[in-house]
Parts: sequence; C-alpha cells; structure tokens
Amino acid sequence: MEKRKTLILFNTLIFIFLSTFIVSEKLNIAGNTLFNNQKEIIAMNDEIKVSNNEDGIINTTTTTVPTLQDSYEEEMQTSLNFNLPESDGVDIYSSKISIYSTEEQTALSKLIPGVSLESGCIVEEAQELENQWINIIKANAYSEDKINFSISLESNLPIDINCLSNFITSILNDKRGWKTVVEKEFQVVSYDDADFHIFLANPDAVDEMCFPLQTNGIYSCRNGNQIIYNYFRWLSGAKDFGLDIATYRLYLINHEIGHMLGWGHTNCPSQNALAPLMMQQSKSTDGCIPNGWPIYERISYLYESVENFK
Repeated sequence: MEKRKTLILFNTLIFIFLSTFIVSEKLNIAGNTLFNNQKEIIAMNDEIKVSNNEDGIINTTTTTVPTLQDSYEEEMQTSLNFNLPESDGVDIYSSKISIYSTEEQTALSKLIPGVSLESGCIVEEAQELENQWINIIKANAYSEDKINFSISLESNLPIDINCLSNFITSILNDKRGWKTVVEKEFQVVSYDDADFHIFLANPDAVDEMCFPLQTNGIYSCRNGNQIIYNYFRWLSGAKDFGLDIATYRLYLINHEIGHMLGWGHTNCPSQNALAPLMMQQSKSTDGCIPNGWPIYERISYLYESVENFK
C-alpha cells in the first residue's frame, strides 16, 4: 500500500513536470518570447526587437546610430566617437530667462558699421608665402586698460588679414558685444604682447593646435590662451543656421571669446527664444533661434551673479 502511494506521487510529479515543460515550450519562454497583456516582446541574443504594436515599449542600454552619410553636413551633426573639447565648457547651465526677437531686430543684429559679415573678408586668391602664418605687423601698443590679443592667419587661406582684424575687433567692441560685459575695449597687438591669441586655420591645423582636445576637423576651440577658428566652419556655418552665414560668423567669434573670458555653456531656455550665445549652436539650437550676440550674458552680468553661468 505504501509502495502504491509512493508510485502515485512519483507519477503525479512527472505529470506536473511534463505539463509545465509543454506549456513553457508553447509559450516559447526558452526562446525569450513573453506575453503580457497581449503585448509581445521578442529578445534574441544581443538584439532587441519590438513587434508591430504601437503600445510596445522597451528600455535598453544599447543605442542604434543611423548610418553616417559621406558628406560634411552629416559629419558636422554627429557626435559619434567624439568628445567635446573641454574648452567648450564641461558643465551645462540652465538659462533663467527667455529673450525673444522680431524679424526686424534679427536683421538689425547683423548690421555692424564697417563690417560685412556675409563676405567674411574672403578674397579671390590666397597669398603664396613660405611661412605658415601671416600676422598683423602694425599692431597697437600694449595697454593694461584694454584686452590685448593677436591675430594669426594660415597663409594658404584666401582671407584678407587686415579685414579680419577689423572684423573681429569691431564685433568685440560693439555695444552689443563683450566690451559691455567686461567693461574693457579689445585691441590687436603683436603676438609677443598679447594676453591671448586668435588663429584662423585649416581643419588639419585646428586639430593639431587644439590637441588634446578633439575637434575632428569640424569644430573650433579655445585651448589655453589660444582661440583657433576652423576655416571649414567659417565657410560652411552650421545646420540650424541654414543659409544665414552672417549670424553664424558672429556667433563663432563671440562664442569662443566667451570661453576665453570664463563663460561655460548654457542651454535653450524655451522654444523660439533667442539662443544664448554660450549655447553650443554649432551642434543644435534645440528649438531656439540662432543668435550671435552675448545678450543673455550681458543681462546676467548686470542683474545677476556672473558665477551662475561660469
């Protein structure tokens, strides 16, 4: 009798085990198919797929990156395998205010006496010189009451260096520019006398001079007491600026100067507001309107502590 009970118990356990196995195979649990409220999620090996169900949601640490196209435009927008230069600001600060502009004000923002943002000091041909750099020879005398900088141009670039000197100086000393924030005038001096140095160079030279910062041939940087502007950007601008190369050149000059003055990055405060100058507009304006003047920085300096943005 005792043996019969044992046999019945044993057969019952076998039946339960076989039933569980058959059901699990039917649901394909071993193949990682799970059913939850009629929503199917299939996971096989390292791939994760979601079936055609609009309500299906899955979280994963794996990121799928679209195939990069063989074009500068795609290259400019990707951050794949790219570490942002430290000079571009390690921390991101949120802007506490939003500033809006009319179309008329936007048009006026690109007007600077004696400067053509659209032409960008570009000439028909570059000078044929043995030296790599062209420098301003007739520079101003050093002044402790001013911010003194030098300008160097890679000699194979079709840029008029005297025009470039006036171009940058006029932007920095404009009443809408950094002069009203630092309360000092900017002036060009010889290289040996400068507080910091500005270069306009080809992408290869930019990468070399910005090292160990990674500019990948498409970004500019501030490295130590040097600002290196990328000629590729000077010509091409950035995606969110569209055809507005004037505003981009204004942004490019002022943004890197902002880093030299100690300002870090900020973000877009709200849709359709002007982008703060220290936003990384070369990557994206994130719904803001492109802007090249330190408007937010001037207001913050006047009415708040500048430390909130450094």
